[in-house]
Amino acid sequence: MKKNSKFKFKDIKKFNQIKKIYLYKKNKKVAGGLRLQGIFRKNFNKFPLITIIMPNFKSKILTKSIKSVLDQKYPNIELIVVDGNSGNSTIKILKKFNNKIDFWLSEDDKGLWDAWNKGFNLSSGKFVGIVDSSNTLYPNAMKILAKYIIKNKKIDFICGTVKKDGRLYGGYNPKDIYKKFNVIPSSVVGFFIKKSALKKVGFLNLKYNIQSDYDLLYRMIVIHKLKGMHTKGNEIFGDLGDSGFSKKHNYLKTLFNEAKIRFNNKQNIFVIFYILIGRTVKKIIH
Repeated sequence: MKKNSKFKFKDIKKFNQIKKIYLYKKNKKVAGGLRLQGIFRKNFNKFPLITIIMPNFKSKILTKSIKSVLDQKYPNIELIVVDGNSGNSTIKILKKFNNKIDFWLSEDDKGLWDAWNKGFNLSSGKFVGIVDSSNTLYPNAMKILAKYIIKNKKIDFICGTVKKDGRLYGGYNPKDIYKKFNVIPSSVVGFFIKKSALKKVGFLNLKYNIQSDYDLLYRMIVIHKLKGMHTKGNEIFGDLGDSGFSKKHNYLKTLFNEAKIRFNNKQNIFVIFYILIGRTVKKIIH
């Protein structure tokens, strides 16, 4: 019996459904993985199924990132790679993992957030999270996460400690979201949400070119009042590497985009105005 085979099963009905959609090459769409062999994963009470979505576009460390997921010491993980049509070299890499990745897809998309949403739609885990192809997971990450999932049945999302630029970031401070968005360590690597809770909140809004994850976070905490928790400071999920789509944009653009997100979610206009002025003054001083 192959390693972790008890967590996989054959499902002809699901296979036929997914085959009709993905088992072809059209409009530069290519797909593969265990699902296209009719193999799917099960959820168990003692081993809850965790889905990891890996968005990719021409990452130089794609193989390393994939291996960091496949080498987890926790057995019941569903890995879905969503590639934005990076080209033949990427497809060759993905095909090497055909018998290990649960599902991979390479096609044109509308950007990073679209890739996240595709992964969310394809996921079947009890909890789901993002590990970008520029990130790496530490071997015990999903084992730690599963421990929290099993012990905390009413929790909607869990935040794990992450490493970024050589420093550790952890904790969860929901009250601070009214004035700033960095209330969790990161929306990738260290953040996992219950799939049923994610459906309730809704996926990422593509009208925000940057910081759409902030919008999701605001809806989760303020609008839908989801319950979250954080792991211990020394329980590190992984390294963020070179991720950070939103941080690559200029200060004023991100500031006004944040104000737009807050306004669209009906936060008090005077509080938003206060945030804009306060941040600008602080930026000038420093």
